Amino acid sequence: MWTSRISWLEGLTRWAQSPAFSQVCAETRVSITTATLLSIATVMAEYADHATGRHVAVTRATIADKVGCDVRTVTAAWRLLRASRWAIEAQRGHGSTNTPSVGRRPSVYHLVPRRQARPAPRPVVHDFHLPPSGGVGCSSPVGSYSPSERASAPAKQICDKPRRTPPRRATARPLATQRLAAGLVAITHGLDRAHIGAICDALSRAGIDPDVWSARAVNDKLNADMRARGATWPDHIANPGAFLASRLRRLSWTPPVPAHSKAGGYAAASIDPTPPPEPLTDAARARITAAREEIRRVLAQRSQRTPTEHPRQHLNPRPRSTPRLIVERWRPRPPASPDT
Repeated sequence: MWTSRISWLEGLTRWAQSPAFSQVCAETRVSITTATLLSIATVMAEYADHATGRHVAVTRATIADKVGCDVRTVTAAWRLLRASRWAIEAQRGHGSTNTPSVGRRPSVYHLVPRRQARPAPRPVVHDFHLPPSGGVGCSSPVGSYSPSERASAPAKQICDKPRRTPPRRATARPLATQRLAAGLVAITHGLDRAHIGAICDALSRAGIDPDVWSARAVNDKLNADMRARGATWPDHIANPGAFLASRLRRLSWTPPVPAHSKAGGYAAASIDPTPPPEPLTDAARARITAAREEIRRVLAQRSQRTPTEHPRQHLNPRPRSTPRLIVERWRPRPPASPDT
């Protein structure tokens, strides 16, 4: 696109007055004067878009009438503008003066500026001096009177201060902590995209013992703290590891005081919300033992029976002395005859 109509015409005028104009005319075999070319270009610029210089849709006859030249001169000027890259033919027109106006379409041109020649490359410097071996000083040229400079930390001290990089872990994290972190990630909202190492570090810094606390117990305690504070889990957690560490620091993760056992020690068990099973009574144990004995007896009888015996006859034989109860169907008596 051109920058303006005036700048495009000025650039075309400078080019038409240079030796490049005669060279392009010789290459394209076009014989035209500079004044005629500039007159035709001025008419084309009037029909172009003011902001871009595009969509010049004007016929050769219109340009020839305004300039006062022949139509073939306009054709030669178009050929010269295309060859010199001052105009681009976006769409070729069709039709002639003998064609009806409905079927005639003018050519569409875009008026574009010529690219400036690239500057000559800089000479390669073969002899140059390297900085001193101590490096370039990083002291700031800003004086102490500048309000942007920190009074407590000079620029030299800031540049000389080495960056602290976190030490690389030499040993793996405990397997119990990894399992607790994996279980917590699986059931806790917002931790599914967290790095498992960050979750392990948050649990370790909070002092959570994986042998005492389960993932379900940790999750329940976090939810209970949320309800007590009147807060909820956020929909999106940008840094799950830091978020979990901040939540865990608010709570106390010391194990509860265990009950004394008979041997004088403590009953160490994992904190799990699942209620422990109720102890069996003596009557329940007796019923279980009797049921097991009955099952063994029935299985032993099944293994000793012959193939021809029916299972029901073997397990529950009917005593032969038991009399069978015969029930006769009641039938109504016929009515008595009058002779009897």
